Amino acid sequence: MAQTVGIIQGLTQIPIGLLQSKLDGNGPYGFGSHTLTTWLDGAVTRNVSDTFGVVVQINGAIAPALGRRLGYDDGAVVNCDIFDLPIVQVVQQHQDLSGAWLVTELVEVQFAPFMMRWAEDLPGRIGLYVSPTWSVDLFYLSPI
Repeated sequence: MAQTVGIIQGLTQIPIGLLQSKLDGNGPYGFGSHTLTTWLDGAVTRNVSDTFGVVVQINGAIAPALGRRLGYDDGAVVNCDIFDLPIVQVVQQHQDLSGAWLVTELVEVQFAPFMMRWAEDLPGRIGLYVSPTWSVDLFYLSPI
C-alpha cells in the first residue's frame, strides 16, 4: 500500500542520508544536568533548533561493573552492549505561547553510539542528564 506524506512533513523530515553529524565543541559533557540551547560548530555558535537530532557517543573509558549486557558488535564501530543504568537521558523541549517549557520527548540511552531524531521539529532546547562515571560527546544532525 502506498504511503502518503504531507508537504510540511516532507520538507521537515530530511532523509538520514542527507544529514551529517557535527561534533559539539562545547563537550564532552560529564556527570549532571545540562540545559543546551546552542552548540559549537567549529568556531560558530549554532542553535539547537537548527538541528534535526543528535548522536550520543561515549567519551573516555567505560567503568567496569556497570551492569553491562553483551549485545550486537560489528567488530569495528557499532557495539550494542546494553547497560542496566542509563548512560545519559536526552530531553527534547519546546516552549509554548505562554513561555512554559514542555517536554516533547524523553529518551534514556543505554548504549552508544545512539542516534535520535527529534520527534517534533525546532526544539528550543534540550536537557541532558549524564549519569555518574560517564562522559559523552554530542554530534548534532544537520543538512549537508
